[in-house]
Amino acid sequence: MGIEKKDNGWLVDIRPEGAHGKRVRKSFKTKAEALRYEAYARQKAQAGEPWQGEKKDMRRLSDLAFLWYTQHGITLKDGKNRESRLQFIIQSMGDPRGFEFDATMFADFRAKRLESVGENTANHDLAYLRAMFNELRRMGQWKKDNPISLIRKLKVDERDMGFLTHGQIDELLGILDSGKNPDAGKVARVCLATGARWSEAETLRAENVSAYRVTFGETKSGKVRSVPITQELFESIQKSYGRLFAPSYNTFRAAVKNCSYELAEGQMTHVLRHTFASHFMQNGGNILTLQKILGHQSLQMTMRYAHLAPEHLEEATRLNPLSMKNKNPV
Repeated sequence: MGIEKKDNGWLVDIRPEGAHGKRVRKSFKTKAEALRYEAYARQKAQAGEPWQGEKKDMRRLSDLAFLWYTQHGITLKDGKNRESRLQFIIQSMGDPRGFEFDATMFADFRAKRLESVGENTANHDLAYLRAMFNELRRMGQWKKDNPISLIRKLKVDERDMGFLTHGQIDELLGILDSGKNPDAGKVARVCLATGARWSEAETLRAENVSAYRVTFGETKSGKVRSVPITQELFESIQKSYGRLFAPSYNTFRAAVKNCSYELAEGQMTHVLRHTFASHFMQNGGNILTLQKILGHQSLQMTMRYAHLAPEHLEEATRLNPLSMKNKNPV
């Protein structure tokens, strides 16, 4: 093996990595080119670089999503749901191979997706896919850059969260108490008294309640939090063992439909959490205390309620230009 003269030029036929290494054969028009290539090949082999390079990664996005789930997602509280969401997104794009997937492909998918979903849902699609590639890179399972790392989230207008007035609370609780499932009213009262999500309150067990405190363990953030409650509420929900309440979401949903008012778009049981937070701030509550009660990891989430603080409202009437003009005429 080496360099041979052929009818149509010169053939390099070598094993640059040794007798048992891969065989390299390449034709050139001139001997000089063949000699340069032979030297180049042997130099690369000496440096330990593979000849054929890495094989093209032929895995499809669905394979990558499954790999993400088995090596990372399975440890997340919502891992299975997230993998299902990823697979739905991927199949909607035709399940391309990983090396084919790029920002343009996702942008085209998102544009079509926005015909049936809102910007917030589209942003979640982006976040899930981006996080999948980032995690695979961290685990050494994806060698290239994140193909959608530069795509920006869509701007989402802040929605009116809405909250119930005292009269609306009374109406809702009255309907719940008169229904066939008495636990629905109790769950609603726990939500209104503690700011809990419906799922957190509905799954409470006897060991989660003490005099006079409720401890939520199955939380969205995965962190345990405790909130004080009144003696009256404690006595109305306490049991000696087991779950405190029967499933009652459907009862709540039916009760809301029978109310004389309508909830803000996209709200259902979450209105109880908003109602707690809104009344808490209106009554002079501290924003940092509210963050701890709600279990928000970021204060930014809790700041949505800051504008309801009474001092904020008072400053609006005291410091507006018309009021200041009357006090300090120029």
